[in-house]
Amino acid sequence: MKLNNSFIQSLAILVMLAELPQGTALKSQEISQRMDVSPTYLLKIAKKLKDAGLINSSASKNGGYTIKKDIRTISFLEVFEAVEENDTFLDKLDLNPIHNMFLSEKIVHEQELVVKNILLAAETEYKQTLAQHFVDEIAPKDASGKTLEINWKQIISEK
Repeated sequence: MKLNNSFIQSLAILVMLAELPQGTALKSQEISQRMDVSPTYLLKIAKKLKDAGLINSSASKNGGYTIKKDIRTISFLEVFEAVEENDTFLDKLDLNPIHNMFLSEKIVHEQELVVKNILLAAETEYKQTLAQHFVDEIAPKDASGKTLEINWKQIISEK
């Protein structure tokens, strides 16, 4: 389990879509252009966000992506689980060095269990922290505390 660029890019996509004026959608090429990422890579991320029920996708002349859920209700954990691998801290972990540290099999198994328990506790805390924070926390706000409305279509077309 680790954070990849797709997690940060997903947060950026969600904030961009939340800032759009009502009834406005962004096409994948517009988002990828603004974020300076490959259109193919962006499509993969957007599909994961759509499959997780975080964004809508509409294929039409005026279609594109829109936010589906209020960003005040989308936790960092929800985004993480949507776009990152579902490996745990213990997946792909080679514990064989512990076997070489001790001569007694009993001690090996005891210490291996200690390591596993520490890592499982760390993973639980990690996910609990992500669950306590929401996308809204990183969205720019106006003086009244509302998410800024930004016409990304216009900004992107002026580039």
